Amino acid sequence: MFAGLFLSLFFMYFAQERLYNSLNNEGLTLGSERYLRILSVILIFVSSLFSLFLSKAKYHFSIYFCYLTLVIYVSLNYIFSGADPSNMTQFMSTKGIGPWICLGLIFVSYDTKRFESFKKFLFFSSIFISLLAIVKMVESGVGLWRGQALSQYRVYAVNLIWVAPYVFLMLKNKPKLRWLRLFSLIMGIVLALVIQTRSFLIIYLITILFDFFHTKNRQKYSIALIVGFIGFAYLVLNTGILNDSMERLLNRGTDDTRSGQLMAFFSQLNFTELITGKGFFASYSKGGYTSSYLDNQWLYLFWWGGLIPVLTYFYLSALLPIKLILRGKMDYETQVECFVLILWVLALGGLAIYSTMSVDFFFFIISILQGRVLFKYSLNSK
Repeated sequence: MFAGLFLSLFFMYFAQERLYNSLNNEGLTLGSERYLRILSVILIFVSSLFSLFLSKAKYHFSIYFCYLTLVIYVSLNYIFSGADPSNMTQFMSTKGIGPWICLGLIFVSYDTKRFESFKKFLFFSSIFISLLAIVKMVESGVGLWRGQALSQYRVYAVNLIWVAPYVFLMLKNKPKLRWLRLFSLIMGIVLALVIQTRSFLIIYLITILFDFFHTKNRQKYSIALIVGFIGFAYLVLNTGILNDSMERLLNRGTDDTRSGQLMAFFSQLNFTELITGKGFFASYSKGGYTSSYLDNQWLYLFWWGGLIPVLTYFYLSALLPIKLILRGKMDYETQVECFVLILWVLALGGLAIYSTMSVDFFFFIISILQGRVLFKYSLNSK
C-alpha cells in the first residue's frame, strides 16, 4: 500500500507539470513518467484486492455488500455502454472501473499499526506537497490570470486540501509538531488563495471553526486567531504574488459559475436514464459544445452510473459515518476522521470543485480515512 501511495505522491509533480504544459499547447500526453503512475495504481489495486480478502469479518457485512455491488454494477455499466476494457485511459477515468477498485483501500484501515504509519505518511505528504508548491512559486510566480495559476498549482492545492485539514487537526495535542500543524494550514490557505478558489477557502475556514469548538481555552484561541489573521493579512498585502491573487479573487466576487452548467444539463436530462445510468459516453450540449462533466459529483455519478452506485457510495461515505456520529462518545481522532469525511461528502456535492472519485492521490487518502471510520462503525456494531 505505502509503495503505491509514495509513487502516487511523487507522480503529483509530473501531473502538475503536465497540466501547465497543456496551457502552452504541449498536450496532456504523459512521457516515461506514465510508468510511475501505472505502477502506483497497480500497487493500489493489489493492496485493495488483498485487503478485501484479508480483512475477513472485520467490517460489517453491509460494507462488503455495498462495495462489491458498487464495483460489479459500475463494471457492467462500463462494458454495456461500449467502453473498451483494454483502454487504460477509459478504464482509469472517473467513469471507469479503476477508481472503484481503488475504493477497496477502505479495507486496509483495520490494522491499527498500519494506520499509525499512515498518519505519519500524511505528515510527510503535507510537507512534500507544500515544498513542491513553494519551489514553483519561487521559479514561476502565480501567473497573470486565474487560468495560469490553476495550471501551475491546481494539482497541489486539490491534494493538499484533503491532507492539510487532517494534519492540522490531528497535531492539535502535539506541541513539538505545532510548527507542522500551522505550516500545513497556512500553505493550504495560500494555495487556495493563489488559485483563487473560494470553496477551498471555505473548507479551511470550517476546519478552523472545528478546531475552535474543540479547544478548551477559547478566549486564548480567539486572541491567537485574531493575531494570526492580522499577520496573514499583512503578509498578503505586502507580498506581490499573494496580493495579486487576492485582488483577482475579490474581482470574482460572487460570480455564479455553475448555474448555467446545471440549467443546460437539466434541460436535456432524461430522468428515466437516472435509474440505470447513461453510461460511459454520457454527454450534453452547453453553449454550442458537447460536455461530459459536471461539477456536482453526486449528480454526475447519478447521471452516468445510475441509482445503485449513488446509493451504495452514499451509504459508505455518508450514512454509516453519520450513524457513528449519532451514537456519540467518540474520541477526538474519530471525530476528526468523521469531520474530514463529511467535508468530502459536501465537496462532492459542489462545495469544492476538482474533487472526484478517481485514481488520484487524494482519493486514495480519503478512501483510507473512510475505511478507518467504517472499521470503527463495524466494531461498535458487534
